[in-house]
Amino acid sequence: MNNMRDKPNILLLMTDQQRPDSLGCYGNSVAKTPNIDKLAENGVLFENCYVQNPLCCPSRYSILTGKYPHSHGVISNWYAPRAGEQSFGHCLKRAGYNTALIGKMHFTPWHDCFGFDGRIIAEAKFHTDCPDDYERFLNSKGMTRRALYDTKSEEYTWNCTAVKSKVPQELHIDSFVGRSVCEYIRNVREPFCLFASFLSPHNPYDPPAPYDNLFPNTKFPPRNMLPGEVQRKPAEAYNYINNRLKWPFKTDEINDEQLYLMKSHYYGLCTYIDDWVGRIIEVLKEENLYDNTIIIYTSDHGDLLGDHGLIYKQCFYEQSVKVPLIFHAPSHFNPARANNLVESIDIFNTICELGGSWESSSSQGKSLVPILKGNFEYTHREAVFSENYFGRMVRYGEYKMVYYTGKTYGELYNLHKDPCEQNNLWNKLEGSTIKYILKDLLLDWAFSSQDNLYLPVRPDHYDQSYRQYILHHGGTLESSRQPWYLQNLADLYDGWNFSEPGELR
Repeated sequence: MNNMRDKPNILLLMTDQQRPDSLGCYGNSVAKTPNIDKLAENGVLFENCYVQNPLCCPSRYSILTGKYPHSHGVISNWYAPRAGEQSFGHCLKRAGYNTALIGKMHFTPWHDCFGFDGRIIAEAKFHTDCPDDYERFLNSKGMTRRALYDTKSEEYTWNCTAVKSKVPQELHIDSFVGRSVCEYIRNVREPFCLFASFLSPHNPYDPPAPYDNLFPNTKFPPRNMLPGEVQRKPAEAYNYINNRLKWPFKTDEINDEQLYLMKSHYYGLCTYIDDWVGRIIEVLKEENLYDNTIIIYTSDHGDLLGDHGLIYKQCFYEQSVKVPLIFHAPSHFNPARANNLVESIDIFNTICELGGSWESSSSQGKSLVPILKGNFEYTHREAVFSENYFGRMVRYGEYKMVYYTGKTYGELYNLHKDPCEQNNLWNKLEGSTIKYILKDLLLDWAFSSQDNLYLPVRPDHYDQSYRQYILHHGGTLESSRQPWYLQNLADLYDGWNFSEPGELR
């Protein structure tokens, strides 16, 4: 490879479960995130980036492969992708890059490198069956991961997993990740591509001191929930989340005290990560790598934090399915804020193009480079899509529609007039025309991308039904990449009644 030193270094920093409005640069006046805000100020910030599944594993594999979950095959946590799937690590390694993974990846098998040269593994905050590098680090300090959280305690549940860290910040898993990133940068040869993933602000919300007390008596942005909202809206997300939690209270019953504790810890974790971003930038400068390093900041999905009577993710509200996306490379791109609709799978194509690899023909993503270079009138995508167990989402212009598999009801919002998603237009005259436009877009997308993995199932049977479906069609549930033999898309859709009012046509 000629002139390898002219290639930019690429540093992808990912957080886990971070909604965009937890950052000052996305308009939150309460957040304390000066380092990330500065990245955005001197970089290109994308206002409308949507993940392709608001769940860890499917979203992460989509970013790595540039494909929708139903295409790479990972539609739940701890499932392996189809045989032969390639990451941008494969592509950049062939282009001459030194490649590495640090932190949480959520791969199956858990120790896989998925095309990268190597890994430093830190897979989970609480107990795990993965004897990873963080577990060994804790063991060297006379500790075990299982001792860090009492997940069965009444306090843990009542506080919605917002707990005090049992370790000082130097022993916390995110400090382990941050230090590992800094050491890698100090020792790597250029050009490098490093994908580093912190584990916060994902629950348990456990900021180490002093980050657990940064927001005393703070008035956080109010909860986006109207009286009776849960009862008025489709119950898929509510049932799914509450059936999995099995707490003695429902998520719409979380009181102000619980909500304050959850938010203060969540925001504390965001500041904790921000401080590590600042330290990583300082190391890049110390090693004279800063000017030639493209820094990308994003997350795998958001967190509802009580909005709409829900917590965590796994649904299509903006707080769950939208993520921050910032590209920082002042020597390559002028600072800007882009309103274009983009998908997380576009990161794959963008990284490949920036690294001089042109092996992304099988990807379903689209490079963001034209936008990064200032072409904001460029029609990057007409619409963006996301998927999960119980439905599909499409956003087109100012409208967003959620279709629930096999149901005659759904959700339709005008995000310009109704950014809080409270006025469901599905059965209203105002939404009648745009609903069928969005349905056509959704069907076109489903057929063109061979969306054939999901079946209509009961809200409390998603995992079991998926297992039965895979086994029935010749797949396996082993922790290795297997070809999955799925019935034809036409056969699957033929079992659904599209002629009912409100159904896809």
